[in-house]
Amino acid sequence: MFKRYFININGFLAIVFGLVAILFPGITLAALGVYFAFTILVGGIATVAGAVRLRKNNSRWYLLLPEGIIGLLLGVLILSKPELVATLLVAIIGIWALVIGAILMFSFFRNRNAGFTNTIMLLVGILSVVTGGIIVLNPFESTRMITVLIGIYALIYGLFSIINTSKFRQN
Repeated sequence: MFKRYFININGFLAIVFGLVAILFPGITLAALGVYFAFTILVGGIATVAGAVRLRKNNSRWYLLLPEGIIGLLLGVLILSKPELVATLLVAIIGIWALVIGAILMFSFFRNRNAGFTNTIMLLVGILSVVTGGIIVLNPFESTRMITVLIGIYALIYGLFSIINTSKFRQN
């Protein structure tokens, strides 16, 4: 039951993300980039501070410094060039969609069961591959359009996750 609950949360969060991406495409990627930058920046500060605190108790404290310094530098770079991060994020999401789509399509053909859930699995797999292909082939083109596509994909993926979870509950 605990595992199914988290699958439902995954589906719900995908739907929420999809709605936000569709309704607010211009700010979605920028907000994610800024959030990511602050996360890395704060993590870098904490790692450097932790390394300095360990200086007296651990002879290998200096090994943490590069990680912290890289985090600091990446955080500052991302905050100064958020469009670069948005493009990279879009490309990563495109690759993720291609991989998920291939897995879903492989699962459909492996099961060879044409039930409702498996048919949806195939459709989501095809949608994932198409969406991922468009995103990977055109990462610099219209991030608004790509964000809306990602939003539509997230909505359908979220619905599929919830439907699939319901199927497991019945069994």
